[in-house]
Amino acid sequence: MTLDVSFLPQLTDAEHSALTWTTSTRGGVALQAPEPTPALVTTLTERLRDAQQTHLADRSVLDIVDALGRVQALWANPDFSLRRTAEDALPRLTGYAPLHVRRTLRDYLTTFRRDRLLRFLAQDFPDPGVLDGFRPSPAGGRRRARGPAVLTQVFAGNVPGLPAWDLICGLLVKSASLGKPASGEPLFASLFTRSLAEIDADLASCLAILPWPGGDDAIETAAFAGSDAVVATGSRAALADLRTRVPARVRLIEHGATVSVAVLAAEALRTDRYTETARRLARDIAHYDQQACLSPHVAYIETTASDTGVPVDVFAAAVATELAAIERRNPRAPLTLEEAAAWTSAREDAEFSTWDDEAQSLFTAGDDSPWAVSVETVNSPFQASPLGRFVRLIPVTEPSAIGRSLAGVTRIVQSAGLACAPARAEEFAEVLSAAGVDRVAALGRMGAPAAGWHHDGRPGLGDLVTWTDLEPSVDAELDLYDPDDRSGA
Repeated sequence: MTLDVSFLPQLTDAEHSALTWTTSTRGGVALQAPEPTPALVTTLTERLRDAQQTHLADRSVLDIVDALGRVQALWANPDFSLRRTAEDALPRLTGYAPLHVRRTLRDYLTTFRRDRLLRFLAQDFPDPGVLDGFRPSPAGGRRRARGPAVLTQVFAGNVPGLPAWDLICGLLVKSASLGKPASGEPLFASLFTRSLAEIDADLASCLAILPWPGGDDAIETAAFAGSDAVVATGSRAALADLRTRVPARVRLIEHGATVSVAVLAAEALRTDRYTETARRLARDIAHYDQQACLSPHVAYIETTASDTGVPVDVFAAAVATELAAIERRNPRAPLTLEEAAAWTSAREDAEFSTWDDEAQSLFTAGDDSPWAVSVETVNSPFQASPLGRFVRLIPVTEPSAIGRSLAGVTRIVQSAGLACAPARAEEFAEVLSAAGVDRVAALGRMGAPAAGWHHDGRPGLGDLVTWTDLEPSVDAELDLYDPDDRSGA
C-alpha cells in the first residue's frame, strides 16, 4: 500500500488528477506526494481563505471543540483504521520501537479529549466566547479575539504526532492552515486531517497538508504571501533563515530547539525511594530517545550530609539498570552518522574526565552501548547531551546551585522533571522559574504535558490571536447619535 502524505480537499477531482506525483520508500513504507509548485500553493492559500470565511469564521468555538473531541474518540479506538496505519508505519519511518510509538501516541492523543480542550481554551480565554464575538471585558467595555484567517505551519518531525497539536490550535482560534510536514516524519499530519474529514468535512476543508523541501524560496514566498501568520518549529538556524524571508506584515511565531532537565531532591534518593526515582528518570530519558524537547539531558541531584540517601554512583548504576531494561523492551532508534559521531565524542569526553577526577564516573553497556549515564561535577558548564539516551547526573549541595548552572542557557531549557517532597515543590520551582524554565512536571511525566501548558513560556492560543477592544466610552457617549432617542431634539 502507498500512503499519501498530502491532504488537499480544496482541489477538485480534475485538479487532483492533474497533479504530478512522486513516490519514495522509507523503512519499507511507500509514500506519495504531489510535486509542489508556487502556483499550487497560491491556489491552496486562496481557497483556504474562502473555506475559513465559509466554515470557520462564524462557527461557535464550542462547536469546534465538540467536533475535535469526536475526532479524538476515533483515535481512542485501537481498531480505528488510521490509528492502525499510524502504529504500523510510524515505527518503520522513524526507527522508534513499535511498542513505544503505540503507547506514547495513545497517551498523547488523549490531550485532545473534549474536556481537556476546554481546559486548554480556558487557560488563555476564561470566556471562550471572545472568539465568537464581543464579550464583557474585566477592564470595562467589551473585547473580541481573532485568529489569523490563514496560517502556514511548519511542523516539527522529531516526534510522531506533533502536527496534531499545531493544527488543533489553529482551528480553536478559527484559522485555516497550510501545513508543511517534516521530512523526518511526513505522515501523521495527513492521517490526522483525514480523521477530521470523517467527522466534519467542513472543518477538514480548512486544512491542507503539502510537503515541500525546507527552504524552497519560491514555494515559501507563495505560502507566506497568502498567509496572515507563520508558525514554525525548527532549529535556530532554520528559524533565523525564516525571519529573513517572512514578509513584515506576516507574524512569525517561532518554536526553537530546546532541552529539558530533571531535579532530584535528597529525599528522592532515600534507600526506600531511589529505585523508583531511577525508573522514572530512565522513562523520561528514553522518551523518543531524547529527541523530544521534553526529555531530560541533565539531572541535578541534591546531596546532603545526611546518610539517609544512597551515594550518587549507586543511583547512577540504578538508572543504568533501568535504561538497560528499557532497551530490551524498546530498543533505541538507529542513529544517523552525524548523531553517532556526536554520541561517541561525548562518551569519550566523559570517559577521559573520569581518569582525572575521581568524583566523575561513567556507566555504559560496553563499546556499542545504546545508553550512557555520566556522573559529572556542577563546576562544569551546562552541556546538553548528544541525545540517544545519554544523561548527565550532576550533584549539587543546594537548590541555588541549579540556578547558577542554568544561568547561561536561559530560555534554552524548557521543562524540568521534579522528584521531591510536596512541601518543597515551590522552592525548586522558584529556582527553575528564575532560570527561565517554563514547565515543571513530576519526574516520570515529563513527556506528557498538561492541557494548557505554556509552550516556550508563551500562551498556547493567546499568541495566535489579536484583540479588538470596544471601549466603555462607546456605551457611555455614543447614545448621542441614536436616531430613536429624541431627548436631545
